[in-house]
Amino acid sequence: MKPGNAAGQPHSLAQKAGLVLTLGSFLLLWPGVTQPIMTVDASLRMFGISPSLFHETRSVWQTVSKLHELDYTLVSVMILSFSVIIPLLKLALILTAWFSRQPGLWKVIAVLGKWSMADVFVIAMLVAFFTAQATAEVSATLQPGFYWFLGFCLCSVTAGILLEKSRS
Repeated sequence: MKPGNAAGQPHSLAQKAGLVLTLGSFLLLWPGVTQPIMTVDASLRMFGISPSLFHETRSVWQTVSKLHELDYTLVSVMILSFSVIIPLLKLALILTAWFSRQPGLWKVIAVLGKWSMADVFVIAMLVAFFTAQATAEVSATLQPGFYWFLGFCLCSVTAGILLEKSRS
């Protein structure tokens, strides 16, 4: 069976671009989750010296693991679900919908896309970053994983817009 839309027509340029961006976004997801996303340093200024109290660099995956170790399992499962599992499930459904002629799958993808909180996660990271920068004793530095994850979010959102517009 040749790939096409539900009406049996060939895929449009917007649909093809949406698929390419979807595939590209998932190439960005792996380093976005496994590479360090932020380094946080905290110090206490006393008597003219500032000894380091805290220095930590973590990836999303390391954060999920650490939260689980500290018995914050619900939070770790939520982060893992919203930033990894749901996006991967969405990719599988997009590929299935692309090669099948089942228009109902696109409705499932649209609902599932609303549960993918990756973009919200990036905004939360930026808020944490700028909040830490506003405090003299705490500093934060964005690491490469943040930019990989941001690239994933931008490609994924753009792909979703292209795939949605091409279906209407």
